[in-house]
Amino acid sequence: MNPDSRPPEFGLWCGDMNDEPTAPATGAGEAPVQRLLHSAEEFARRDPAKAMATAFGAGLLLNLIPPRVIIGTVTAVAVPFMRPALLALGLFKAFELCCKDVAPAQRAEEFHD
Repeated sequence: MNPDSRPPEFGLWCGDMNDEPTAPATGAGEAPVQRLLHSAEEFARRDPAKAMATAFGAGLLLNLIPPRVIIGTVTAVAVPFMRPALLALGLFKAFELCCKDVAPAQRAEEFHD
């Protein structure tokens, strides 16, 4: 696929292997934040009036809702998912440690077959 014919959203999530990163990522969560900022910047350039209205509405909503309600809601949503997420991460790590003895060349052959 020609890079110029791709939709603008395509480049935010998927890139060619030869694409150079725009800025070196120093932290684990920095790349998603950079993509989000780039996406917001593109949205503001395409439709500035809609971006202003969205920012105004979000700011108004955040000022009207008390912080303890926001924190309570985030906590109430996140806590029930912690247990299954930690269990899944533990299982993935155990599987990774269990299957560590498979040679990389063998894995590459299995992948291509």
